[in-house]
Amino acid sequence: MQNRIFSIDSAKAVKAQDYGYLNAIHYMAPASLAGVGNMCGAATPSCIDLCLGWFSGQAGMVADDADLNNVRKSRIDKARRFMRARQAYMADVVRSIELAQRQAARMCLILCVRMNGSTDIPWEGVKCVRNGVTYKNLMEAFPEVQFVDYTKIAARLLKPLPPNYSLTLSRTELNDAAVVAAVQAGHNAAVVFESLPTQWHGLRVIDGDKHDLRHLDPKGVIVGLTPKGRKAKRDKSGFVVRNAA
Repeated sequence: MQNRIFSIDSAKAVKAQDYGYLNAIHYMAPASLAGVGNMCGAATPSCIDLCLGWFSGQAGMVADDADLNNVRKSRIDKARRFMRARQAYMADVVRSIELAQRQAARMCLILCVRMNGSTDIPWEGVKCVRNGVTYKNLMEAFPEVQFVDYTKIAARLLKPLPPNYSLTLSRTELNDAAVVAAVQAGHNAAVVFESLPTQWHGLRVIDGDKHDLRHLDPKGVIVGLTPKGRKAKRDKSGFVVRNAA
């Protein structure tokens, strides 16, 4: 494998261990930054401008926003491999999940995988091969593993999903109506608030910063998140909800 596929030691991933889980998060270059197409089909201008996969954590440790550090280069490389050599890349992903399963077992933890750490790929439609068998998606190949993701593609919530794949709709500066409708229909949606309220549009808000294990959340709620990264903390575009209380 040319790059480590999953991050399991980020601050976000480590939080899961307090809840009995090993959280493996898969990061690739978001949107069109890798030059191989749009990895985030429903991304808005503010979403791209504030992306945590590029402007926070180790990826955000650059002198200038246009600079590339080793983390950004790795995420670009993974996106290019996924788009240009998908079969080989997915073989690496499968092996990496199997390795993560073994690590979780050694730590007496349950594995939870998030494939879209910084992208919005409909993984339910991405084939893979495990032990010589072709599967419709990773969730089918690993029915014993819990998968979670955020998405800005509301239509994904309306289609049948694998039972071990939990999707949370993400709010942007443009999709309030879709977010409210999804939560009223029993789905969950993540909203970034300057400070967490108890309700938003009459909907219950829970603290989503405690962990990234979205399958543990009650249904029909707003998952409240606070801004991460220097750009998000200064955002005035409407992506971050201010004065929600």
